[in-house]
Parts: sequence; structure tokens; C-alpha cells
Amino acid sequence: MPSPLPLARHYYEIRREVLAACGTQITPWYRLTADERAVAVTEAEIVLEAVRRANEEHAALLDVAAHKPAVDTPV
Repeated sequence: MPSPLPLARHYYEIRREVLAACGTQITPWYRLTADERAVAVTEAEIVLEAVRRANEEHAALLDVAAHKPAVDTPV
């Protein structure tokens, strides 16, 4: 997984591009204040944690499915 800072920068810039396409302009990454960058990095950490949890859940479900006994069909 990427580290939070590059993820924050890419996520922020993609968000800025999408908003610009909709007519809303926001400050470019390189002009953010230290506090604004800290917020963006925190958001990236939240996204990374969400992905980690989703991956754990997916792995657990695959494990359950792999160990599920076959259902006997009536004869």
C-alpha cells in the first residue's frame, strides 16, 4: 500500500480535477497550508485504514467460503 503522503497528494489533486470539471476551483496541493495538508494526510490515512479493513474482511470471507462443507443433495 502507498504511504499516506503520496496518496493524500494524488487523491487531493484528482479531487481538484473533478471539482474543476464541475466548475469549482480549489487550491492546488503545492499551495496548501501546513494545516490543510495535515487534514489531507489524515483523510488518506482514513482511506488506507478502510482499504485494510476491507481486505481483511474479504480474506476472512474467502477463508470461510474455502472451508464451507459441501451441501449434500437429496437422492
